[in-house]
Amino acid sequence: MNKQVGNSQLMQQMNRLKVLDFIRRHPDVSRPCIAENTGLSLASITNTTSYLLDLGLIYECGVEKVGRVGRKSVLLRFCATKYDLICIYISEKYINIAYTDLEGKTKERIKIESENLSIEETMAELKENVLSLVKRYDRERILGIGIAISGLVLDDNKFVMSSRLKWKSFDIKKSLEQATNIPVFVDNVSRTKAVWYFCRKNIDTKDNMLFVDMENGIGAVQFFDGIISRSTLGEIGHTTVERNGEPCFCGNTGCLEAMCSPHRLLSLYESVSGEKTSSIAELDKLYKNDDKDAIYAISECGRYLGIGLANLVNLFNPSVMVINTGDFEGCPSLIKEAEQELHRRAYPTLTQKLSIKQTQETEDNIIYGTAFNLCDRLFDISYNKNIVE
Repeated sequence: MNKQVGNSQLMQQMNRLKVLDFIRRHPDVSRPCIAENTGLSLASITNTTSYLLDLGLIYECGVEKVGRVGRKSVLLRFCATKYDLICIYISEKYINIAYTDLEGKTKERIKIESENLSIEETMAELKENVLSLVKRYDRERILGIGIAISGLVLDDNKFVMSSRLKWKSFDIKKSLEQATNIPVFVDNVSRTKAVWYFCRKNIDTKDNMLFVDMENGIGAVQFFDGIISRSTLGEIGHTTVERNGEPCFCGNTGCLEAMCSPHRLLSLYESVSGEKTSSIAELDKLYKNDDKDAIYAISECGRYLGIGLANLVNLFNPSVMVINTGDFEGCPSLIKEAEQELHRRAYPTLTQKLSIKQTQETEDNIIYGTAFNLCDRLFDISYNKNIVE
């Protein structure tokens, strides 16, 4: 009997979380629409939404605007202001801390320069500023802390390595949880950007999409049938594209992100021209003016990027590839060279219908993506402190 009751309660909780997740992803949705898309009965949806309304996690926001005869359905929306989050993005130069609602809308933001800080100094700044936010706001409203960081994150918890931050084997989750007594979830920033791009662009769920992130290294994330891989694709930036190439922080040589980086691009130009240029944007202008040294530098780095992209296409056969230009926003010529190399090297059948798009994800987008990921974790059936029972 107890087992049956337990199973019934678990199923009820799963249904409630399923409905909440659908409403969160599809604002202004009717109960019949929820029933149709979740496979639950309309009676079950009515009971479940009543429970979620009582919790304050959803609210009614009007009625359908349809021309059909009969009673119009009431629309429901996720209540993002019910609780708060702390969303953090740790980049190569800054720590960005945002106090947000459940959808990532920022109420207060703190930005700290961290380029020359050690791991210990970075964590000290992080703890001090997060604790100051906790003290200024209602602690009971804060459901969790989400961290987006460039590097290898294993088991959704332990941060292991970042070539750009020069961090190795540091458990940032445990350190911050002990300081704040608030649940902390760590995610790879490329995955965070990919999630938010997928959500706001309303990508066809049938697409096999690859999201390639060119900021703070090179990362790649795969969506298949609307489901995102829980990890980056094997840290594509640390795959070898040149046996005797440039040394990488990871200890290898010839890694993709070592062979195609802003630093190497500028160094190549300086080595062949004997001149320094202020930025990759200036180098792009020289390329477009047929400067032979700029053409060499950009073509060389673009070739290695193209090799990496071709490898991804041959491995995963995507229908859509989205490139976040990131550090190379000011150098579209390099992306063009990479695309040409991709088409030269990838299996032709796999590139015939391949759509390549470009985007530039902002810090705001990363905060929104962090909040979205964090809610995915907080409202998951596996989370033992779930507020939905």
